Amino acid sequence: MLAFAGRLPFLDLDQHAAAGSDRLLAASEEYRGSSAQRPAALYIIENDRIRGSFLIINARDRWAFLISAMGAFGHSAENMTPERATDIIKQAAGVPDLAVKILGIAPWTASAHVTEQYRYGRIFLAGDAAHEMPPTGGFGMNMGVQDVHNLVWKVAAVLKGLAAPSLLDTYHDERQPVARAITEQSLINATSMGRLEQTKKNAGARPEYLNEQGMIFGATYTSRAIVPDGTKAPHVADPVTDYVPSARPGARAPHVFFQRAGAQISTIDIVGNGFVLLTAGDGSIWGEAARELANDHLLPLKTETIDDEAFMSAYDLDPSGAVLVRPDGYVAWRSRAMTSEPAGTLRETISTILDRIGR
Repeated sequence: MLAFAGRLPFLDLDQHAAAGSDRLLAASEEYRGSSAQRPAALYIIENDRIRGSFLIINARDRWAFLISAMGAFGHSAENMTPERATDIIKQAAGVPDLAVKILGIAPWTASAHVTEQYRYGRIFLAGDAAHEMPPTGGFGMNMGVQDVHNLVWKVAAVLKGLAAPSLLDTYHDERQPVARAITEQSLINATSMGRLEQTKKNAGARPEYLNEQGMIFGATYTSRAIVPDGTKAPHVADPVTDYVPSARPGARAPHVFFQRAGAQISTIDIVGNGFVLLTAGDGSIWGEAARELANDHLLPLKTETIDDEAFMSAYDLDPSGAVLVRPDGYVAWRSRAMTSEPAGTLRETISTILDRIGR
């Protein structure tokens, strides 16, 4: 069973994470005209009378206004009537005669929690059931999708008898550390913008806000479903903002354009719906071993030979090297050059990843 709601024991990342209450107010389409000259999905409002954000809901005529630090500006959930909400929205928009229709008022409290375990027997937590974080940065939904992307291929492999049930334990091992790191960054984002403090002092987003390429694309996994190759991770000056593509096992398979049948495609386009063995130009023997292994074990494994210098450079391969990419797009194994027994190497690699040793 996959769980997408509910709560089990959580780790509090910061005991003050829930100290700042935010209130969500929905407004009507008339604000559209006021924003026409500077169209955006998000407008941050900060002055000595109000702090909050306008967020577009349907890209046409519905908006939300999120108030931060309500108490510091003399507001509370108890006194937030539709009339007061209307006045606040006009004030924030800077348009005194703005026609506003309040669709709803919903008080809520920002929090930062990550579950202690992603698996409880046959129950797997994902999305908001596994982690709660401030919305500052927009990571919540992405995290949920990534959770499921990591989990579903493992569940499928176990149900089809291709992997041992212990493969499912790697879901927690891989996703929980990533969730902690990203939740912490979301909390830092919210704190830097004054979202969690009951104060009127000016607050500005830190430089990393909305510039988290390293954290998004550079997240790596360590578990039994990853076969290390003994190489060190690339040096990154700032792991939050800086992304250095790497095909080191445990990293997201890098994007590289290459030519296939006269068409330009990306390595990302051939990943998914099974394992993919990417080989350099002289790696045909790897491909033969992979096809034999797939036929013997009914394993979803396809091969792609990429005779391209850019590919070999990005994946740090010799002309005879190969990389195995998991269904979720993460590198599971890499051999930078041909081994003495490629068929045996690949068979042992698959057995290790799927925890089939001795079966």
